[in-house]
Amino acid sequence: MNLGIAFGKESLLYSFPDAHPFSNMRISIFRDSLAALGGDRATVIPPRMCEERDLLTFHTADYVRLVESYSELSKGPMVAPLLLDQGDTPAFGGAFEAARYAVGSTLQGLELVMKGEVKRFFNPIGGLHHARRDRAGGFCIFNDCAVAILEAIERFGLRRVAYVDIDAHHGDGVFYGLEEDTRVCIGDIHEDGRFLYPGTGFEGETGKGGAVGTKMNVCIEPGGGDAQFSAAVARVASFVGDFHPELIFFQCGADGLAGDPLAHLGYTSKAHELATSLLLEIAERDCWGRIIAMGGGGYHPTNVDAAWMKVIEGLSRGV
Repeated sequence: MNLGIAFGKESLLYSFPDAHPFSNMRISIFRDSLAALGGDRATVIPPRMCEERDLLTFHTADYVRLVESYSELSKGPMVAPLLLDQGDTPAFGGAFEAARYAVGSTLQGLELVMKGEVKRFFNPIGGLHHARRDRAGGFCIFNDCAVAILEAIERFGLRRVAYVDIDAHHGDGVFYGLEEDTRVCIGDIHEDGRFLYPGTGFEGETGKGGAVGTKMNVCIEPGGGDAQFSAAVARVASFVGDFHPELIFFQCGADGLAGDPLAHLGYTSKAHELATSLLLEIAERDCWGRIIAMGGGGYHPTNVDAAWMKVIEGLSRGV
């Protein structure tokens, strides 16, 4: 089994209510495409819930308890939603369990890849890159990306891990959570933070302390399309390649495609095709082909389907 994809009924649980942009409707078309995917291309694996102790790899115990409490309280009648951040990430009944499926499925991919049971892995409900150690953010309750990166280092003993993020929104939870970690190379391509949430991720930020020079932000102005993305991803691929990672994490948010209601970029799905191809070259050269991809954002269902199917096509090619 060379490409594993985590997906099942549990994948639909991470869904905010009341017409929230991050509901399971955003992956409705992708779900149908995945169901039609031939078994010779990839193996679909049921999602797995992480243990509470896994969350503590990155998150504080107080924050984990808060999410658990608000998740329980939200199962009953509420006058107003309980907020896990400044306003756009409300708790919902079962949020604690749903978020643990997102984290657990990325960790499942890490375990399968590191044990050699799959070469590559994709968790479409992962990529929740805005969550900070002690709070939610940007629809992200727990940060599966950061948890898995630290697990790769602490459990599997890796010394050089790369994280590439092409979501339209800067992956602030990962970037600032690991800003001083010399073992983690980050390349993040996103819409300029002057125009888009979370308002972070400027090109002068390259890491802190001993980790200066291990992080890269590439900002694209509103309206930027495939040409701008191609130049940006070439820079990031060169940067990451020079790091010679032992494992690559790829956050492949689809909200950079033209027409997304929450961003202002103009990519086509060729962006995801190109990014996947360039990262595969690095992975084959430096880390035995090992890539773990995570879905991230994207709020136009047709775009989500187009982008993620390009990722799957790339990851399944030549394995």
